[in-house]
Formats: sequence, structure tokens, C-alpha cells
Amino acid sequence: MHNQKNDSDLSVDQLPHTNPTVDIAKSHVASLGSILRHRKLALSLACAALLAIVALVVWVIHDIRETRRLDATSVVLSDDLTAEFGATTKASDFIWHLDGSIVDDVAIDTSQLGAVEVEFQYHNIKNKKRTKKFTVNIVDTTQPIIYGQKNYTINVGYDGDLTNLMLSGDNVDDHPTRKINGQYDLQKPGDYALEYTITDASSNTASHPFTLHVIKPAENITNQNQNNSGTSTYVGTPISNVIQQYKNGNTAIGIDVSSWQGEIDWEKVRSAGVEFAIIRVGYQADYGGEYTLDTTFQDNLSGAIAAGIPVGVYYYSCANNIDEARRQAEWVLAQIENYPLELGVTFDWEEWSDFNRAGISFHTLQKIADTFIETVKKAGYDGMLYGSKNYLDKFWQHNTHPVWLAQYYDHPTYSRSFSIWQLTDTGTVPGINGYVDLDVRYSP
Repeated sequence: MHNQKNDSDLSVDQLPHTNPTVDIAKSHVASLGSILRHRKLALSLACAALLAIVALVVWVIHDIRETRRLDATSVVLSDDLTAEFGATTKASDFIWHLDGSIVDDVAIDTSQLGAVEVEFQYHNIKNKKRTKKFTVNIVDTTQPIIYGQKNYTINVGYDGDLTNLMLSGDNVDDHPTRKINGQYDLQKPGDYALEYTITDASSNTASHPFTLHVIKPAENITNQNQNNSGTSTYVGTPISNVIQQYKNGNTAIGIDVSSWQGEIDWEKVRSAGVEFAIIRVGYQADYGGEYTLDTTFQDNLSGAIAAGIPVGVYYYSCANNIDEARRQAEWVLAQIENYPLELGVTFDWEEWSDFNRAGISFHTLQKIADTFIETVKKAGYDGMLYGSKNYLDKFWQHNTHPVWLAQYYDHPTYSRSFSIWQLTDTGTVPGINGYVDLDVRYSP
């Protein structure tokens, strides 16, 4: 038998050599396995990320759809989206139903006729802040106003405008249409039954029936059994009486003056008990007229200040547009520069008998006053509006400025607040020749 040796009997040097190719293959297989494992992991991560993205997209789409659904249903507007010109109104006034809560209940500008876009924010039921827009139509349904009598008498040949016999105007329209309806002959004496109408741009109409009496001019009559030999016994209202009746811890007694009072002895005025004075700085004689400095303004202002009397000024205006009101205020500011005016500047507009010719609405008139007063306030002076109770009630209802009330009565009956009361234009004060306006000023 042949003797055979086992492999285990071989020495290390005698073992077969490893095949390099096999080793490389094994290494490649191992590397490939590792790569495959990493790729599998990456693929898993990528799939997870993709699923997350898909889920996010689905959620976003759902959220968008839900938000749109809520946007469409959260706010239900009223059927009537109209507001009256000049009315105080807010966004919530036009919301019939709201699922959520309003963030900013914005005020709506009703100072212009036509469509106004309203935008407000609210929180929906998911507490998301959302924005809602809608359009409100500003309309005017208010009738124009006519202040007239039942009878008017004119002479044959009258060549004036009959529509100016009565004060009439509109709350919005600067140029409403005024007409006299009916048959009449201004060249023939007679009694004519007529109707006065005024119509604004929104087709609101007001009418007033009246009788026009056309007569021949009266002849000069020298004997009418008139007693012209007597003299008036009326002595006016002494300031001492006003002090006695109205002076207390919350009032001050004063006067307002102009060139009508002539030269004033301000020391005597102060000694008589006058505690303040409002002095006319100037005036405008007609619409579009020049601005005229009161001839006694500088003497009155310096005299009152020298006597230690607190002063203010007023300007008699015929402004019929906003730009002119601003120019007038600037003109007044130039006249009072460097003067201490404790009582500020008052805007005085009284062209009621000739209002129709102004070509303005009552709204525009208020804006004219606002412009004048705001201009002087920006310059550091207090501003005030002058008016009689009658016209304050009828035409200055929307005024927000301090008021100087004119009411010749034993006590004021104006229902709103006022700072000064002008109680008479027939006051008498030592140091002033003739009558003068007397006033009561109330402490704030």
C-alpha cells in the first residue's frame, strides 16, 4: 500500500496559496451587499419622506379646501348693503351672521355717495385670522329742506330770483334744482298760488306752497298818523344787571366788539366788570369778496390786553368752498401772530338770508367750518363755532367743535353743550358808546 499524508500533516509553507481573484470577488460581494443595504435604507427613508410629503400635501389641500369652505360660510352679509349718506356705521352693521369673532370693526366712510369697499378682519372658528371684503353703496334718501312762509309780497316789476325768497338747500347736493311752479305775472298786480320745489341729484324732492302777492309800489305817504315826536325809553341791558344775574363761581361776564362800537376805553370796561372780550379781526363782505381787517381790531386787541382782559377773536366769513375757508384761517393767523389769545379764534358764518346763492350743501358748509377751525387749531389756537340757536339746530347738527351760542333770552335753551352764551346785542357798558353784545362764558 502507498503511504498517503493528510493535509493536516502539511506545514504552513506547504499549504496551498489563496486565489487573489476570489478574494477580490468576495470583497466586491461584501461591498455590494453593504451598498445594497445602504440603498435599501435610503430607499426606505426616501419612501418615508415621500409619504410625509404626500401626507403634508394632502393636509395642505384639505386645509385650503376647509379654509375656503369656512371663508364661504363664516360670514353671511345682510341682504341690504346700503348706507345713508353721513350715517355713522361700521362693518358689523352689515353682518347678518358670523361664525367666529370680529377683530377690527372698522368704521365705514359715508361722506361720499356711491360704492365704498369695506375690508375687515375676523377670527374663524379655527381661530384663524381672515380678511373679508364687501361693497356698501352710500345713498342719499333725505329730502332737501325749505324754510318758507305762506305769503310773500313783491312790487310790480320785481326782477329778482323768486327761488331766493326762501332759504332752501340739500344735505349733500351743492347745486340742487330750485323751481317755482304755477302761473304768475310779475308785471301785473295780483295774488298767485304757487309752489316752490327743490330737487337734489338723488331725485329727492321737497315742495312748499305759498301765495305770491304782486302789488304796485306804495306812494310816498307823508301823513300816516305816526307819532314821531316821542323818544325811545329803552336803555338796553346794563352789564351790572348781567353780572348780578349770571355771575357765579363757574361763569365770567364778557363782551364781543367790532368797529361798530367805535373807540373803546378799555380801562373803564375792565372796571365795569368785563372779564373777557372777543374782538372781530376782520370780515368778508360777500361770496368771493376780499378779506377786510376790522378798522378797530389792533386798537381793541392791544387795549384789552393792556387792561388785563383775556381776549379771543372772531372772523365773519362768507366762504363758500373749503379752499377759501383754509385761506381765510391762514389770513387770520397772520393778523394775530404773536398775540396771546386765551379764547382762541371763532368762525362766524351767517349768510342765511343769501344761502341759496352760495352754491353749497349743508354738508359742505360744515366742512368749511371744520377746515377753518382745524387750521387755526394746528397753529396752536383753540377754535370755536358761532351760531344762533335757530341755525345751530337746523344746520349745524353735525358740528363737533366748541360752540359760542347766540340766544337773546333770559336763559339758554340750546340742548347741546356750548362754551359761551351771547345773551343780548343791546348791552351797555361804561367805556363803550352805544350798544354792545354781552356774553357769559362757562368754565370747562
